[in-house]
Amino acid sequence: MAANPYELTTRELLSILFKEWRKLAGVFLGLALLVIGYSYTLTPYYEATTRLLIKSGREFQVRSDPNQPIASVPSTTKQEIVNSEIQILTSRDLIEAVITRIGADRLYHGSAGWFTSDAGALETAVRQFYADFKAIPVELANVIEITYRNPNRAIAVETLDILVDLYQKKHAEMFSDPRHKFLEQQTKQYEDQLDAATRSVTDIKNAKSLFDVDTQRARLLDERASISTMLQQLRSQSVDARQRIDFLNARLKSTPPLVAAGDSQADVIEQAKARLLDLQVRTQQLRERYVGNVKPLQDAEQEMASVRQFISGPGAARKSWSQRNTAYDDMVVALNRAQADAAPLDQQIKLRTEQAAALDERLRSLEEGGKTLDDAQRERRTLEELVRTYRGRYEEARMNADLDRGNVVSLSVVQKPSAPARAAGPRHLPYGLAGVLIGLLGAAGVLVYLLVFRETLITVESVERIIGVPVLASVPTSRRPRNGNLQAA
Repeated sequence: MAANPYELTTRELLSILFKEWRKLAGVFLGLALLVIGYSYTLTPYYEATTRLLIKSGREFQVRSDPNQPIASVPSTTKQEIVNSEIQILTSRDLIEAVITRIGADRLYHGSAGWFTSDAGALETAVRQFYADFKAIPVELANVIEITYRNPNRAIAVETLDILVDLYQKKHAEMFSDPRHKFLEQQTKQYEDQLDAATRSVTDIKNAKSLFDVDTQRARLLDERASISTMLQQLRSQSVDARQRIDFLNARLKSTPPLVAAGDSQADVIEQAKARLLDLQVRTQQLRERYVGNVKPLQDAEQEMASVRQFISGPGAARKSWSQRNTAYDDMVVALNRAQADAAPLDQQIKLRTEQAAALDERLRSLEEGGKTLDDAQRERRTLEELVRTYRGRYEEARMNADLDRGNVVSLSVVQKPSAPARAAGPRHLPYGLAGVLIGLLGAAGVLVYLLVFRETLITVESVERIIGVPVLASVPTSRRPRNGNLQAA
């Protein structure tokens, strides 16, 4: 049974290598030299370099709401800040702005062809720029190293100059404070509210005569206490006067106005009759003078009754007489005086009560006005604090806006863009290594081809393995075949 002709032994494989080494070497050298030669045909380029220092400036201060001061220093690490700046540096907007400033055709010749639109030329230039541009952080430092390569040394340096300038502007734009106008409007609004609150406080003071609420309250309380003391005294005096009047009235009822002066055997009856006549005349006069049953009329009638009783009594034969009771008259005088004293006390009590009520009303009005004034003043103090805070914020934001317009940022150029006079590339060593690798791959491919597709037997062992009988001898051909192999017999 015939064996598989592709199952080669190590001896057969080495025989192929020795027989086809010229082809394999030719393929290897051809490919390697082709790649290395290609590296010498590439256009040389120059590499411009610059370095930027990222400082901890105002842009990286963390702020809270406008009513609060600066909250804290940056909570992010320096590495995060540097990486953020690298993202700004490599942003497409910045790259497009640099290409637009220089010109896509000037930066890369041939990018703007006859059949290429401006957008297509820009897109091609952007892709090429990203291939030539590199921004990496310097290890253990707040420094970014930026490199750009271009066949023209002057254009490479100019490109980095423009890139740094536009980057600083974009950095200022990215970290600019957009609250400038808002803070200005808010400050103006709070200032208007503060003016209105100040006018309100003045109006309240003028309307309710509030100039020093504490002093006015203390003075009114003193007056109220003084009037209360006087009112208590007047009421006490009035009570005493009323008790005295009641006492005198009670005593007058039990005290006779007349008392007996004595009696005798004289003509008493005639005198009593004359007295009775006088009393009748007096009673008539009192009735004409007074309306109602007044006390003098009662006294006169009582005296008349006494005189009649005397005339008709058993002692009428005797001559007797009576006189005014001085104690009764003194009590009448004292009663009149007590009544005269009680009337002014009542008037004073009424007057002082009205004064106390007026003071109470003034105190209530003062308390209400004081509360309204305190609320207005509290609102004014709050607005003053807000105006002070927002004005400070506004001034800070305005200063930051001025710094942003002046392109004053927390960035420093450590190394200005520059490029060595000697071209930085292309480097031939990587191309040489690539040529060796490609040559090896090409030779290996040729070897595989020879093993798979050749139609002749290579060695005697191959003949014996295929036909299954031993080979006695092999005769070389008179001329070398084109593929360089021996024909087995």
